Amino acid sequence: MNIRNLLIAWAIAATLSIGLLAQELPRLADGLDPEKQFFNEQKKLTYLTEPYVSASPENLDDGLQVGILDRPGSNQAIEALIADDKAGKYSNLDSILIWKDGKLLFEMYNRRGRVNGPHYAMSVTKTLTSVALARAIHLGLMSMDDLDKPVISFMPKIDVSKIQSGVETITLRDALFMKSGLRFESKRVEQELGAKHSKQQYFQKLFENTAPVTPESKTYKYTGTDPSLIMMIIDIKVPGSAQEFIAQEIGGKFGAIYCWGDQDCGLPKCGAGSNFTSRSLLKIGTAIIQDGKFNGEQLLSADYVRHIMAPKPKDGYYYYFHNRSKKAGERKVKLISGIGAGGQYMATFPELNIVAVATAHNVKAIGLPLQATLEHLLPLFVK
Repeated sequence: MNIRNLLIAWAIAATLSIGLLAQELPRLADGLDPEKQFFNEQKKLTYLTEPYVSASPENLDDGLQVGILDRPGSNQAIEALIADDKAGKYSNLDSILIWKDGKLLFEMYNRRGRVNGPHYAMSVTKTLTSVALARAIHLGLMSMDDLDKPVISFMPKIDVSKIQSGVETITLRDALFMKSGLRFESKRVEQELGAKHSKQQYFQKLFENTAPVTPESKTYKYTGTDPSLIMMIIDIKVPGSAQEFIAQEIGGKFGAIYCWGDQDCGLPKCGAGSNFTSRSLLKIGTAIIQDGKFNGEQLLSADYVRHIMAPKPKDGYYYYFHNRSKKAGERKVKLISGIGAGGQYMATFPELNIVAVATAHNVKAIGLPLQATLEHLLPLFVK
């Protein structure tokens, strides 16, 4: 028996020792179409009878290389994670995956978690909108210089004589930093206009109904409208529609299993509304931490990805990625991550060359899946 097989045997024995080894990866029941697993369908899934846990993930020939989690203390860490999850410490945790140095080392599913079942991503959808932009730039459909151009310069159907003052100053970078300055009397304005108008006509009405955009209003405000500006420009610049572009250039290139709904205005949803399997999110996350490369192929603009990963003056939200510092073990580590309500994470830890994905269906308690990772798994890699 070679060394790898010995290690695999050790990993299996270790998992058996805690009595939680599932024989097969949990999958959607026959007849359930992954492409139709939107939010309401996911609520119909029955809970797994026991968690699936593997420190030696299965090679599914899906573009992810696999390895073995054999760090000292791994067995104890996994055992503690399972115990805490069973006790409800992390609420409704559905999955955790850990990738390190090119390989998937740990894979866990519980409750609604399925290897081929898309999970709602919530605001990670904003992050994935940024990823779509990175793909468009890499393909030459847009450029890095475009980031500092006014958004209306990309929208030929906008009647600038009718828009509020200051709208012409909004750049793509403003929108990517949630600093467009668009302000409305209530959220109902955006929703009602989206139900009545499509694509550029929708933005025409938004630009007419916003308060004047000023340097004072162009401050950070977390919203779904700014990502929609980016998606509108993608829709204009790519062949076909933005939805077709996502299918071919994100879903297709990463081999992602996903479903992504549309807004009333006809654009793909941007604030929330995408659904991806945990392995699919992991693959996209590995491209973020590797200068836009996936399995050695440049899929995303390296320059754009470097802007995402570059040190920032302070913690915040840049290019639809949260920049934060978190404690893992006795050390603080940098976290650059898509984060979604209910506990969705596509997280990179650049100092450790780790990507972690977590999904959950928590009520609030957004930070608990990350907490599970920081408490039990990340310390294995922190010296």
